[in-house]
Amino acid sequence: MIRRVMRKRGILAVVGLIFVIWSNPQVLPIRKSSWMPRYGEPGPPTSRDTAVSPLPSNLTIHLLPHSHVDAGWNLSLDEYYEAAVRKVLRRATIQLWMGRGRRFVWGDVAFLDKWLDEEGDSMNGQLKGEQRQMTWRQLLQEEIERGQWEIVGGGYVSADEGLTTWWAHNMVLDVGHRALSRQLNTTTRVAWQIDNFGHFNTVAHLLSNSGYHAQFVGRMAYRDLYGFASKGRLQFLWQSREHQGARPLLTHFLAEHYASPSPDFDLDYRESCNVDLLLEQLQRVARRHVRQYPAHGHVLVLIGDDFRFVKARRAFDCMDRLIAASSSHPQWRDVTLQYSTASEYLQATGLLQTQKNLYRFGGDMYPYQDKPVEQFWSGILGSRPYLKWLVRDCELTVKHAEALVALSRAKGPHILDGEWTQMEEHLEFARKQLAIGHHHDSITGTCTNEVFADYAQRLQVASRVALRVAHVAVQIYARYSDHMPQIIDRIRDAYEPEAVVADACSPATWDVADGMRGSLKAGANKTTLLVSNAALLAAQSHVVRLRGLPYNAAIADGMGNPVKIQAQQAIDGSFNAMFVAEDVPALGMRSYMVGTTEQYPQAQPLNAQLTTTSPAFSPHASLRKGRTQVLLRSKRNGVVEVLANGRTVRVQLREYFANPFVQSSGAYVMHSFGLMYAVVFGIFGAALCAGWLLAAVSGPRILRTLRIPRVISVGTLGATLIGCAQGVAAVYYAAQVASAELLNAWTRGQSMLLLFAPVSAVAFVQGGMLRWGMRATTGAAVGALAGTALALLLGQSWQSRALTPHMLRFQVEHGNVCDKAYALASEFAALEMQLCADTPHMLHMATTLRAPSDRELVMRVSHGWSRTLHLFDGTVERRRKSGWWIPVPGAFYPAPQMVRLGSLTVHARQPVGAASVQQGALDLLVHRNMSANDFRGLQKPLADSHAARPAFLLDLRPNPPSPVLDNLRFNAPPLAFALPHTTENLQRNAAYSPAAASLPALDLVGIRSCNTSQGLVIDARLLALHSTRVAASSLLPGVKSAMRIDNWLMRSCSLPTEHNKTDVVNLKPGEQALFRLLISS
Repeated sequence: MIRRVMRKRGILAVVGLIFVIWSNPQVLPIRKSSWMPRYGEPGPPTSRDTAVSPLPSNLTIHLLPHSHVDAGWNLSLDEYYEAAVRKVLRRATIQLWMGRGRRFVWGDVAFLDKWLDEEGDSMNGQLKGEQRQMTWRQLLQEEIERGQWEIVGGGYVSADEGLTTWWAHNMVLDVGHRALSRQLNTTTRVAWQIDNFGHFNTVAHLLSNSGYHAQFVGRMAYRDLYGFASKGRLQFLWQSREHQGARPLLTHFLAEHYASPSPDFDLDYRESCNVDLLLEQLQRVARRHVRQYPAHGHVLVLIGDDFRFVKARRAFDCMDRLIAASSSHPQWRDVTLQYSTASEYLQATGLLQTQKNLYRFGGDMYPYQDKPVEQFWSGILGSRPYLKWLVRDCELTVKHAEALVALSRAKGPHILDGEWTQMEEHLEFARKQLAIGHHHDSITGTCTNEVFADYAQRLQVASRVALRVAHVAVQIYARYSDHMPQIIDRIRDAYEPEAVVADACSPATWDVADGMRGSLKAGANKTTLLVSNAALLAAQSHVVRLRGLPYNAAIADGMGNPVKIQAQQAIDGSFNAMFVAEDVPALGMRSYMVGTTEQYPQAQPLNAQLTTTSPAFSPHASLRKGRTQVLLRSKRNGVVEVLANGRTVRVQLREYFANPFVQSSGAYVMHSFGLMYAVVFGIFGAALCAGWLLAAVSGPRILRTLRIPRVISVGTLGATLIGCAQGVAAVYYAAQVASAELLNAWTRGQSMLLLFAPVSAVAFVQGGMLRWGMRATTGAAVGALAGTALALLLGQSWQSRALTPHMLRFQVEHGNVCDKAYALASEFAALEMQLCADTPHMLHMATTLRAPSDRELVMRVSHGWSRTLHLFDGTVERRRKSGWWIPVPGAFYPAPQMVRLGSLTVHARQPVGAASVQQGALDLLVHRNMSANDFRGLQKPLADSHAARPAFLLDLRPNPPSPVLDNLRFNAPPLAFALPHTTENLQRNAAYSPAAASLPALDLVGIRSCNTSQGLVIDARLLALHSTRVAASSLLPGVKSAMRIDNWLMRSCSLPTEHNKTDVVNLKPGEQALFRLLISS
């Protein structure tokens, strides 16, 4: 009997092993095809090399030297520059000059821009003779003209592709290309995205329409890589299937990591150059690569890695020796080894000319999974949320400032062009810092705490500079000051880390939450408050918040009529106030006056318009604005039911445990529930089987001794069902009941008796009482295994727990402008819900929280039964469907701006990760804090104890008519500016807009102005979210001529000698156009 049972179990084990090997071909080092990544090899030849056919005749191996430099990671940008990058740039430049056949590729403009600013005009002092007098800029320009040095990428940094908005992607490219044009009078047409954590068709669409011919990318999930490589498709045409007018872009995927083929090539750390060994390794690399790409007889081999070529002379001398030796080597008679740049390699393949037979791909390469068994890099979507919020906040400020500068320049031609140039330089500085904030190691949070602080300081300074630039532009726009040199000098104060972005005002100073300060004194003149909507092509209303007002302050509109105010007294005795700026026109402004109740007798004092606060905390709350009423009901486990417009939406804060002792979840990798508790499930199953087996073999005798009666006889089917139920119960207990401390102890092999003994005892009594034999015991074991697997697949919502088991209790505030409900969810998290008069159909949800150690926090919003996500990044909505077969870490996708799930629509104030792990539930990843390291390159764990305040807007309407257009307004909020009140200013009228008409279906994706010999030129890049007919002359007054530019890059404003003038253009949804407008003086 026992032998028969063991035989069946052996068969099951063999079947399971075969399934593991079949589903995960990279798990075991056997029967790998020749192209498989070799994890740091090549070493000695193996069957994977000898089994393949010989190299094809007339093969060319292209050596591409490069140095991958991150604008912050383990060290800050400045620290990397001083430690390595400056040396690499100097030494690589000298070595290329000394060898005309050498090549080098550089893919990061930020470091190059910094180096040329500091040393570009300095003499190199290293070459001989007259060449010693040449500057670094002259050397580099000469090498670029010769084709020795190629700059690839073109963006100021390599921005993350998933969390970056469409506007920011365009901005990063613009800033990079303008820096290349200014520093070296050059450009690039080859993109270089070799270290991004996944790739999206949105970026391919942008690049193909910005004049790029090809791109190099380097990360996709290992299963997808297997499919592409096994069919020879690692060079393909990427044509987005989700964007109108998408053009195919030639894409080269790196078959292996961007590092050198083996450590023997890493000559920054190896002093010897073994030519025979390196040539042998190059041939083995060629054997692996040649079948993965179309049959054109060319293989690309990257030589370099992170911050390499500090020892540039040693590296280039070794490569020279390799090339020289290969020409006379007997095994290299049909193989050519040569230097190449990225463009030279593509030109040699012929793919830039002929692309008929290339595979066409239209989707995304996301999520990124570098290893089998739930090793998904989804943690980047929630790491360092405060940094993500800073990036978005800075982006909104810079976006508004550049629009105000362009509009003010068109409005104020009386100002000298030199002063406008200074304004543009300050704004370009802010753009550069914002671009660095979008680097793929910044916005993703994959950096150390010290680098996080550096990124945060850069973004804060950029926001202050952009805000001060916007304030100066408003003064020019509204004709408040013709003394531009004096007011431009004030911008420089914002560059200091602790600078106050305000004019000195005393004794009673107040400031605008989104703008600048003003002052109110006894008997003083009124202060004008200009609310600017310069970044949006549609009118909108917005809540303006003021701080530090005296009790007798009053606010009136441009016609002198008091407006409704909601006030709240601060600790220092001053008052904070808010009001709604109604219908601020497209690209325009609306003026308000801030004075006193003596100047506006009809206005009530602030202490008569105070917010009323409920005296006690209650599990229920009611918010009302206009015709919208929202009822909040608190339930167990911290669930809040939101009742509005005849439907119920549930909101809950939840947490995932991350076990640091099994699978390390760090800055990159999100937790794996199955791997984390595999030890627990294994011990639980072993205890069940031990108890059942003992009951089947010795059960009758022991049960008689213990006087335990047999109750009923259960057959094999019944035992299988009982075992299945117990497997499900085990998963539920581990996920929802057991403490994190106890689970961690079990996974470390501690306190195992507390798990094994009770489970085996219960299984023994159960098997004996139900009269189980060996057949029933086997069925129960199989059922337990099936139940565990079933619970892991179908019970994905169990893998997270409620942050609190209790009901939340709200404190409610009511006022003229906003109603707010506030509840404390736990000792480290609070939930806030607010309904305001400017958008009464939107519920503002925010949570202020800190993540405990080894936790991943999510906000779950539930309604309906859908599991299909619609994610909006600023261009189109991309559809992503979740299913039970997708593990939780693999179900999260980037949500830069908005996500929809069925009838749920949630707008994000910062980029987050979104997933649907159960029917009708939307999980938003809001914070992570890890004590362990996932060993993906970051030298320190993600120990992020900073508080964050992720904020969202929940659309209360069951079927919003146009959620995409709503999202445009939320991502271009008005800014308010305080200015001295004069009777001569232009804003004496209540509102002003330069646009002839509102264009709500268009998004302003960048605007820039410059002077040319023919007059003022303004570039306006517009994106259509619905089918739209655009009249360029209606955008701004005084348009002399307009033309549409095919290339989307804002590199220069020069007018071509021959161009097709146009006025009316029809744009399809998701289609973008760049208009160049010549403004009459």
